[in-house]
Parts: sequence; structure tokens; C-alpha cells
Amino acid sequence: MQLVDSTIASLRRIASELRPRTLDDLGLVAALESQAQEFESRTGIHCDISLPQESLEIDAGTSTAIFRIFQESLTNVARHAQATLVGARLEKNNDRLIFHVFDNGVGFDPAKAGAKKSLGIVGMQERALMLNGELKIESAAGQGTALTLTIPPMRSIR
Repeated sequence: MQLVDSTIASLRRIASELRPRTLDDLGLVAALESQAQEFESRTGIHCDISLPQESLEIDAGTSTAIFRIFQESLTNVARHAQATLVGARLEKNNDRLIFHVFDNGVGFDPAKAGAKKSLGIVGMQERALMLNGELKIESAAGQGTALTLTIPPMRSIR
């Protein structure tokens, strides 16, 4: 019975990670808040998130891509950054969506990471391209890392 219960719990966790119910039920803002809280409780790294108060009408593909990019950036922070703080901000600017994620960690050389073809970074870049968006990653040793995703109006908001 314990093995069955454990398997069911694992399947629910995996399914939630693939497409969180919060994303469908409550939208992107709630899903990002939930992910930030879960990350903070799991890692002990403070996660400060700033999200729009007004309702955003974002299609399912765009909201999933933004969520996945956030999830991957948090994974990278937990694995590599040695950070004590992560910040994230989602904003609408002239009908563009702009999503910033930054940390106060050790930083890295983005050129070297690009040469290694880091799957996490490549995955984030591919998601941005699927949205006709742009993903910029800025970092330097000892300076932390900043990621900016910009999604053009035709895709981001309906």
C-alpha cells in the first residue's frame, strides 16, 4: 500500500511539474507566485517576485513558455549560482511582455555556457524563439545573472 501511495504521489508531482494546474485554473500570475514560494521553501533562497496587478490575457502557449523559462532559471540558480536572492518581474510595456529574472549569485561567462550548449539555456532560448521573442542573459563572475525575456505584442496579448 505504501508503494502504491508513494507512486501516486510521485505521478501527481510529475504531472504538476509538466503543466501545473495553477496555470490552467488561476493563470500565469498565480502559477509564478506559487513556483516562487515552492522554490524558496525548497532551497531557502529568498525569491522576491513582482507581478502585474491587472489581469493579463495571455494565450496558453505563451503562459506555459514563460512559466517554463522561470522554472528553468530557478533550477539554474539552485544548481549553480550560490545565490541568496532571486528576483523576478513580469510587466507589460507598450503591449510587449517583459519578464526579468535575476540573482545575486556568483555569475558565469555566458559565452562559455553557450559554447557548452547548456541544455537549460538552449531550452529557454528555444521557448523564446517559439514566441517570436528575445531572450537575453547577462552575467559576469561575482556579479550574479540577469535574464530578460521580451515577447512582442502580436503573440503576447490578445
